[in-house]
Amino acid sequence: MDAPVRYSILGTVRVERSGTELEPGPPKRLALLSMLLLRAPGPLTLGEAVDLLWDADPPPSAVNVVHRHIGALRRMLEPRLPSRTKAEHLVRAADGYRLLVDASTSDLLRFRELRSQAQLAARAGNPAEAAATFVEALGLWRGPVVAAGTSVAHHPAFTAVGREYAATAKEAADVVLAAAPALAEDVLTALRRAAEYHPFDEAIHARTIAALAATGRQAEALRQFESIRRTLADELGVEPGAGLRAAQQRLLRRSAAREPLPADGPSQVHPAQLPARPAFFAGRGESVNRFLALVADEGGSSAATTVAVCGMPGVGKTTLALHFAHLVADRFPAGQIHLDLRGYHPSLPPLDPAAAMRHVLGALGVAGSSRVSAAELGSRYRAALAGRRLLLVLDNARDCEQARPLLPGTPGSLALVTSRRRLEGLAVTDNARVAVLPPMTRHEGVELLGRRMGADRVQAELRAAEEFVDLCGGLPLALAVGGARAALRPHFPLAAFVAQVRDNKDTLAAFASHDARTDVRSVFSWSYDALSSGAAALFRLLSLHPSADITVPAAISLAGAEPATTREHLAELLGHHLLVEQVPGRYSCPGLLRTYAAEMFDALDDPEIRSEAQARMFAYRLHSAETPRPPLVARVERRTGRSAG
Repeated sequence: MDAPVRYSILGTVRVERSGTELEPGPPKRLALLSMLLLRAPGPLTLGEAVDLLWDADPPPSAVNVVHRHIGALRRMLEPRLPSRTKAEHLVRAADGYRLLVDASTSDLLRFRELRSQAQLAARAGNPAEAAATFVEALGLWRGPVVAAGTSVAHHPAFTAVGREYAATAKEAADVVLAAAPALAEDVLTALRRAAEYHPFDEAIHARTIAALAATGRQAEALRQFESIRRTLADELGVEPGAGLRAAQQRLLRRSAAREPLPADGPSQVHPAQLPARPAFFAGRGESVNRFLALVADEGGSSAATTVAVCGMPGVGKTTLALHFAHLVADRFPAGQIHLDLRGYHPSLPPLDPAAAMRHVLGALGVAGSSRVSAAELGSRYRAALAGRRLLLVLDNARDCEQARPLLPGTPGSLALVTSRRRLEGLAVTDNARVAVLPPMTRHEGVELLGRRMGADRVQAELRAAEEFVDLCGGLPLALAVGGARAALRPHFPLAAFVAQVRDNKDTLAAFASHDARTDVRSVFSWSYDALSSGAAALFRLLSLHPSADITVPAAISLAGAEPATTREHLAELLGHHLLVEQVPGRYSCPGLLRTYAAEMFDALDDPEIRSEAQARMFAYRLHSAETPRPPLVARVERRTGRSAG
């Protein structure tokens, strides 16, 4: 690139090159630039751009208008641009456009980078460093995010950025008041600004009271409490909650000069343990929207305390859970805790529920739980979670019994549980919302490849990209492995990678890796190893069936076992998401899993077993061809064009 272009969005949207402010143009163009900045480094789709510029009933020329505005923005950013294909600032994405910025050119990305660094420092036991970094991040904000002359400031993406500021101000207050009181004045400024735009956020006001007390302004802190108390009563008709009243009581009891006050609740600890936001998240819009509907607006209580994300190995459960957790993290002011339950781990046993409870209690600053009885530990755990708005991400659960003791018992907190098992038991006993995550659609898979390899490269070989998605069965793990390898060889055509996978479609060699967490064969093995011997044997036998789909009678014949036993084994495979039941009584094994089953059969089963199973299949198909089809099977065959065998 020539002279660097710098973007400001934490306040009035501005663009500068070499100290000279650039003029984006009319309101619609400014709105488009603003949304590109908010989405960066991700893309803004063409559909989102049209929805942004026209609230309803876009004109027939809407797409052309968007293209013209994009062209004008390109010329503003790169006046000497010879061709749009040579653009270095604003480029095409899979289904829209992407602004190429990073933390050195975007104040929003710099803010997020500093916030992540501060959170890491706090978790690493460096509160002074965390406090200074939090304050530096907050100092980047000049005011609310607006784009003068447009209505874009009311867009949900803009209001979400405002909530990021409020959440960071609360995180900063927790660290500063506990470990860096010299910075209390700075954090007080941030809290007051956050309170202007979130006037009913009691957690912000509680921390403001604590910061005032820490700076020696006890009388002003008491006036702050009375002010928010009157506001809540006049505007909402409610009294202050437990956290705000606790802040007032501590203010009355203690000398602020000797003891800085905790902001809210019984503990000063507000953990922020979420791993980094997934860098290459794509698609899954339906799932994200469904989860968002389960979480009430800021300041309310959670409509559902538990959401369980289940699905086959490698389907992207953890990625979806972490992406969603970051979206809603600021709605849970008591903190966010991430815990790997190790239900399916390459080398470590599953985490005992008691050990998991102690981890959560330790993250919340509750000590003395190491030698208590199981009953007492459970009581302390439930008491610590009661009354908090806490986000728990319980990743990689082995089964319901491992996850159930860790679920919040009262409204307000949210638990996100991921598992390869069907956690329907949690729906029965804990009113959990269970979501089965399917493989990606072709469109989503192409979008994911574009994120990893570059949208221009994928669009240039779109047909090859679509074939690669199909060969991967829409499995995000396989797509990520393939996309990462293609990104490392930018001069190789994508068609060459597709041909390699196509030529080796009877083996998982194309997805092999020295890293157990990204080796598709290893990831599948952790589910396979959890099966009973009978279910594992049936899983291997299913690879011999000529079709990926199989009915229950055909499976019984293939297995050569008692009908009841085969049905139990089918249910076990279904429970581990190694089979899918598309219609009642008809199962299918997703493509790469079927390849894995064939590899396991070749490795573990004798040739005689193959011959006997094939003979049983032949006999069954011969018999079924002479037997009238039941009505349901006949309807399925007419709809799918496949034999029920």
